[in-house]
Amino acid sequence: MSAYKDYGILIRGSELEFDKVDGVLVSRPVGPHTGADFVRVDVVRVPALACWEPADYTGEEVTAVVFAGTGAARVGAETREVEKGSTAYAPSGQPLSFTAGGEELTVYFWRGDLPADAVRGTDPALFNSVHDTSAGIRDFAGTGEVAPVGSEQRAYMNFPHWPGNGCAYLCVNTGVAAPGHTFNIHGHPGAEDALFALHGRGQFFLGDQWFDMSPGDGVFARAGVLHGTRHPEGPDDSARFISVGGPVPYDPALYRSAGLSSEVV
Repeated sequence: MSAYKDYGILIRGSELEFDKVDGVLVSRPVGPHTGADFVRVDVVRVPALACWEPADYTGEEVTAVVFAGTGAARVGAETREVEKGSTAYAPSGQPLSFTAGGEELTVYFWRGDLPADAVRGTDPALFNSVHDTSAGIRDFAGTGEVAPVGSEQRAYMNFPHWPGNGCAYLCVNTGVAAPGHTFNIHGHPGAEDALFALHGRGQFFLGDQWFDMSPGDGVFARAGVLHGTRHPEGPDDSARFISVGGPVPYDPALYRSAGLSSEVV
């Protein structure tokens, strides 16, 4: 990890340092120790056939994305099989666990303390996939600070966990970019964003510059800092560039851009 000016942090998956915690390997690339006020990110590698049930997540709202491996996830009393791209949402106070199958399971967790006055979802979606296209933005022009690219070159964003399916605070967004496409540069006033590359190779914008990103790499953008994603045309043309993350607290402007309500249901 390395700080980039005052904008945030560049995170390289190959440089993460892991500690052994209750039989699994845990890295904490984003949190108070890196200047984050609202969000913490843990990267957890669960050995084959082992289970990770973090006691210190109790009372927090948690979202999770599987980056590698297969296994099962449990939220409360519900369990689902998971694979790369599977997502889970644990409302505040709900127990959460991940069990690896016959190979190591790598999961990225976003954690946060739900504000006391936050509206909770009545029947939230506990499991989903980054590939769920039922809600999202298909034509996003950014927030005006940087001129957008042509409309035919705009990447899109899915909303696996968002206020419309009961997520109260730590929503999960999925950016999907074909070669030559960009999810335009934008900022979130009052919200931090922790964003990681899940599939393919592309670039993230942070503050004033584009950076090359591979799976497991990411950025932490401080509140209001400009960021975006793109998949430049080149040798990786055949692959989509998929990124995951989201502003904490969630930004209602994203849902308004998609013509959707930002009310938690």
